[in-house]
Amino acid sequence: MITLPLCTSKAPLYKQIYEWVRAEIQSKNYKPHDKIPSKRKLAEHLGVSINTIDTAYSQLIDEGYIVAIPKKGYFVCDIDIYHRINITQHENTQLIERKEYLKIDFSPSDVDHSAFPYKTWRNLFKSCFNEFDYSILKKTVAQGDLNLRRELVAFLHSSRGVNCDERQIIIGAGTESSLRTISLVLNKATCIALENPVYRKAYRTFDHMGHSIIPIPIDDKGIEIEPLKGLSNVAVYVTPSHQFPLGISMPIGRRIELLNFANQMPGRYIIEDDYDSEFRYIRKPLPSLQSIDQNGRVIYIGTFSTSIAPSIRISYMVLPVTLLKNYHRINSEFGSEVSILEQRLVAKFIAEGNYEKHLNKMRKLYKEKRAHLIRELSIFGENIRIVGESAGNHLLIKLRTTKSGTYLCKAAAENGVKVYPISDYFIGAILKKYDSTFLLGYGALSKDELSEGVNLLYRAWKDICGGSSRDT
Repeated sequence: MITLPLCTSKAPLYKQIYEWVRAEIQSKNYKPHDKIPSKRKLAEHLGVSINTIDTAYSQLIDEGYIVAIPKKGYFVCDIDIYHRINITQHENTQLIERKEYLKIDFSPSDVDHSAFPYKTWRNLFKSCFNEFDYSILKKTVAQGDLNLRRELVAFLHSSRGVNCDERQIIIGAGTESSLRTISLVLNKATCIALENPVYRKAYRTFDHMGHSIIPIPIDDKGIEIEPLKGLSNVAVYVTPSHQFPLGISMPIGRRIELLNFANQMPGRYIIEDDYDSEFRYIRKPLPSLQSIDQNGRVIYIGTFSTSIAPSIRISYMVLPVTLLKNYHRINSEFGSEVSILEQRLVAKFIAEGNYEKHLNKMRKLYKEKRAHLIRELSIFGENIRIVGESAGNHLLIKLRTTKSGTYLCKAAAENGVKVYPISDYFIGAILKKYDSTFLLGYGALSKDELSEGVNLLYRAWKDICGGSSRDT
């Protein structure tokens, strides 16, 4: 069992645990496929909370050091090339940080920070204080600021067809916060059916909250309905507008099938994460599932993290009226998780038309970046295939090769590029057809950086996939 002197450092406990486990893996004291202690056992052993261990393990999962396997535990991953560095215990010897070693990081979750509307945001901040509204200094109700909830009612109806009033909207501190709230409202007896592959934080949140997790396969229309039919007390988590990570848009026929499934029993709900619905570049998105729900079976969630900035930790949720009583029973004595000032800023940003302007600007920017990346990837010729809808700020590439995803990741890392294998998003074993499939995010990278990244990938993979005209 892990033993480390937690009291001798000023760093947060989760960070000390994360750094210690990371060092043990890097120095080969923990070897690939070794099982590490469960969160509960380690928390008891170290005398810390499970939340502290969960935060440390979450960081290790995000960075690819460990993987969580349902009903089995946590296991050490095969370590990429940038982790193979000799570790010394001398306090002045540090690992080269991943971002310093890597030249290009094709992160699928980052955004273009240079396009943030700094001037507008600064003016909104000033206006909030110039109005001498003392309410921005006070605690607000758990549901969130009424001004923001009212703005969201109008905006979500006009942009996504969502039908609700301000009583149904709950403001949270990010998607994970909304998912935790849903967990509490539904109760732990509700099993969670997740798309597979899936958004990792959704899996981790529901697993942490104690739900039974059921992975459901995806076909070319989205989540399959047949495997759901034997489930009664279940909430089905889906990303129908732009399935993460596969990029599939669920057609209307499959949406109706899913709603019909939910309508057949009172204990069935759908959690609609409207991820990436703002960023589509060819066709307009289909209306939300919630907009065609006639029986209050859809819980709708969204966030400003990708549309404005990751630091804007504001999410929103539309609860069916039938679940509001349960929500208020659980949250009656709590305040909002989100600063009232930030909520007012976002409310003003929407009310004055700045949010719509910003979305239009970002759509144009990301569309151009996507097109540029696709043009650059053409150097691979028939050895690469672009997968998924023309939407979001990442795309999928499928390589024609017999090499494994792990091998391809290592080759990319050796040339200074971080790519994201789709295997990271599967619950359990990856399907063989996806073994050499990767996410390439383009949101945070300039066109020059995208070109450089593709050149480096070409250098890494050309002998694996075959050469082309760029060699001449």
